Amino acid sequence: MKIAILGTRGIPNRYGGFERFAEEVAYEFSKLGHQVFVSCPSDKYMIDRFSEGVFTVHIKVPKVFFANLGTLYYDFISLRWAQKNDADVIIECGHSFSPLLIFLSKTIRNKIVTNPDGIEHKRRKWGFFAKKYLLLSEQLAFMFSAQIVCDNRALVEYYSVKYNRKLIYIPYGAHPLKSTPVKNGLADLVPKDDYYLLISRITPENNIEIVLNYFAHSKKPCLIVGSLTSKYARRIKRLHEGYTNIVFMGAIYDQQVLNSLRYYCKAYIHGHSAGGTNPSLLEAMACGCFIIAHNNPFNRDILGEQGLYFSNETSLGNCVSQFEELNDVEVNKVKKQNIQTIERNFLWPKVALAYIRVIESLKK
Repeated sequence: MKIAILGTRGIPNRYGGFERFAEEVAYEFSKLGHQVFVSCPSDKYMIDRFSEGVFTVHIKVPKVFFANLGTLYYDFISLRWAQKNDADVIIECGHSFSPLLIFLSKTIRNKIVTNPDGIEHKRRKWGFFAKKYLLLSEQLAFMFSAQIVCDNRALVEYYSVKYNRKLIYIPYGAHPLKSTPVKNGLADLVPKDDYYLLISRITPENNIEIVLNYFAHSKKPCLIVGSLTSKYARRIKRLHEGYTNIVFMGAIYDQQVLNSLRYYCKAYIHGHSAGGTNPSLLEAMACGCFIIAHNNPFNRDILGEQGLYFSNETSLGNCVSQFEELNDVEVNKVKKQNIQTIERNFLWPKVALAYIRVIESLKK
């Protein structure tokens, strides 16, 4: 079967949720004998073998387009490529493409499985017109997609009520550690011992400012891993780089280094709040982290009672204080439970098989 995964910024992953998903399920689909094509925005058109059975389709996006117009162009050309190359199924990551379905035949619509991600039109980073467009694209995705798959049960509940259609829940996955990560080399990266850790895109809906404002006043060591190239990220760094206990490490893409940082951190802070399941939460659980997460139904659906929850700077401080009062036995119990949860519910091979069942149901 020929499977096209569209709508991401491409692979290899740079720890974005959809990019992690695309890379992992592409590997798993190929192991099952399928041919997988993942679209990537590029400055030239080409098809490249990424690994056995997995190909990247580089879609040329002219630089004359503004960012949002370029995204729409990329979505359209990706869809047309999948159509012309007879993809058996199209997995769309996100729904910004969906207004294009008005102009495409029912034949191609019947091949589309859409993962809408979180509640995009509620993200704080978008302006008024972008939010209106994203609300429209959400509505059209639910109207025209053959099947909607949500990666979080809280999203299933939200969208089921809103659109009155049957949805399928398939979570993301993670890889439990097979051995203790080596600490050699971390000393060169980590200037602080006994540190708290946050790995994230530095965007408003990930509550970076709440986290940094707390740690700026607490004096406790906190490492921030994430790209500092955006205007918002540069502003956040400028406001907090004077605090010696806060270390901006920039973007790190080496999974072994990231796993070592997770494994040896005192506790992991997860600030995502815009809906859906972010793989970074699952990856922290798989590394046996104790997690302090933003209090919302999406994080609670994954973490349950195996962590602490904050909603503002004060409650984050209370969580840290409560965590530091726990003894080693209590902390290690929670860490072990998080690993067991991953092994039971969030493995990538199971995720891929669940998608294959959805795909096969469309072809009946």
